[in-house]
Amino acid sequence: MNVGFIGLGNIGKPMALNVVGAGHRTVVHDIRPEAATDLLEAGATWAETPADAARGNDVVMGSLPGPLEVEAVVSGEQGVLDGAEKGAVYIDLATNSPSMVRKLHRICADKGVEYIDAPVSKGSGADSADRGVLTVMAGGDPETLERVRPVLEAIADPDLIFHCGPVGAGAVCKLCNNLVSHATFGVMAEALTIGLKAGVPLETLAEVMAAGSASSPRIRRFESVFDRDFDPAGFAFVRSDAKDVRLATELAREVDVPADIAAAVDQKYVAAVAAGIGHLGGSAVVQVQEERARVELRRGSGHSS
Repeated sequence: MNVGFIGLGNIGKPMALNVVGAGHRTVVHDIRPEAATDLLEAGATWAETPADAARGNDVVMGSLPGPLEVEAVVSGEQGVLDGAEKGAVYIDLATNSPSMVRKLHRICADKGVEYIDAPVSKGSGADSADRGVLTVMAGGDPETLERVRPVLEAIADPDLIFHCGPVGAGAVCKLCNNLVSHATFGVMAEALTIGLKAGVPLETLAEVMAAGSASSPRIRRFESVFDRDFDPAGFAFVRSDAKDVRLATELAREVDVPADIAAAVDQKYVAAVAAGIGHLGGSAVVQVQEERARVELRRGSGHSS
């Protein structure tokens, strides 16, 4: 297929590389031209604008930070809709607001362009994007989804491409998934600081939790915390995780669902961004808990500091 790919960040770049590697003719765009170097060496071509990335292509994929960025890229000046032809499909890979997804679907439909919300998750591990085995949560017309399945299979495990329902359903599933993921990480941080201050060695706590009913893929992310490695490579930034939780709490309000735990998680991320660590990898949110508990989750720790 002829593909335009917009957004070459931590997860966008490996996805785009896999699209190129699968043999799709690929045109790429990013606000940072240097982000495309690896793609151009792999055989992709450069587009100066989102409109250029869309022009003449069957599919345009966008891996963007959030709702405002998606709106600007799709419907803004020199956006996708200025270049896309009728019958083209825009695949929104972002963690987006369901209301924004539905709004952009209507705008695209008026121009004869299909819109699929297809946010992704690294359920198979931190290197899922590199290996092309992401999970896709898709919302939209099922026939359109089948039409673009070949390009989605370049970035995802074919068995983990889920049709969640109409447009917006993929975005809803992604927000619910991320809320659980971020809340789990937060409560694990609290449990580890409690156990550490109560005198149990950090590695013992982590080993027991990984083997017990608290076991979760999220516990693996604490390995980097224990080594004090908060490099965002391979993971989202704290500020993007904060955005995900905020969107989930906003969705809860929209549908009149009480979400007390979600609100508490939201405030923890607000505190993390306010503390100036929004630019660090998502696991750095534990620093908020460490500061409050006056203990550091550092490898080798066995008592309170």
